[in-house]
Amino acid sequence: MEKVLALVVTHNRKALLEECLAALSRQTYPPAHILVVDNASSDGTAELLAGYPQVEHLRLEKNLGAAGGFHHGLRVARERPFDWIWLLDDDAHPEPQSLQKLMDGLERARRLGIEPNLLLSRLVWTDGRIHPMGLPWPDLRRPWLWLKSRPLQLVPVRFGTYASMLVSRRAAQVHPLPTQAYFLWNDDLEYSGRLLRRGVGFLVPQSVVVHKTRDPYSSALQTSDEQFYLEARNRAWLVRSDAFGPLGKTFWTLNSLGLFLDRLRRRGFSGLEVILRGWLEGWRNPPRSE
Repeated sequence: MEKVLALVVTHNRKALLEECLAALSRQTYPPAHILVVDNASSDGTAELLAGYPQVEHLRLEKNLGAAGGFHHGLRVARERPFDWIWLLDDDAHPEPQSLQKLMDGLERARRLGIEPNLLLSRLVWTDGRIHPMGLPWPDLRRPWLWLKSRPLQLVPVRFGTYASMLVSRRAAQVHPLPTQAYFLWNDDLEYSGRLLRRGVGFLVPQSVVVHKTRDPYSSALQTSDEQFYLEARNRAWLVRSDAFGPLGKTFWTLNSLGLFLDRLRRRGFSGLEVILRGWLEGWRNPPRSE
């Protein structure tokens, strides 16, 4: 039986974290260890975790965002004697058989002679519909793999989100850690993109995780100008990242254009300055190499 470390990143969402820990405790394939990275929460998260002696609590001195949280969590986790690292947001609540279904998917992938770098769960929103923010992009580079994996109910993917991403410890050790400078948004797309630039990953549709975001669509569209600046900057970083080749860069450029137009439709041309400032900053100043 392969050992899995569950890695959860949280910041000031004690109630959601408690739900996540409860969901992890109900897994039919229980994680061998749970590591919670706490981004300097001030809402009683530390007191909550004190009541879970079986859960390891890594508290950061300041809020480094999701990117910093997963960076530091993976730095620790990839040195531990576990086979897989299950990355989860605190608002991602797995169904009881989620991890079991991921491990079943792993066995099916191995029947193809493939050792995947990562596996993804199917994300749904609170009402049960497919979560639009969690739709992974199919891997269009390997049509032969589509034909082979379809009978095994696996979908080859090109990137995914931290809401439920099972990463091979082997892959985590040989690839750079998530880039801290992203802070918020798109860091998971870049990290998974790097793992899959020359590696293979699959969506396992039978593994279901409820992603309890406030809105089923892009949260960036509803956010402040200050935070949307990060979205625009990180989009430029994503396009220029070596995690993606020409096809991926084209996709992210067009995808970003659509997002920016939607933001302008909602905010009017008063939002143009933030978009241009973030996008140009991303092209002028690449993130510091980790």
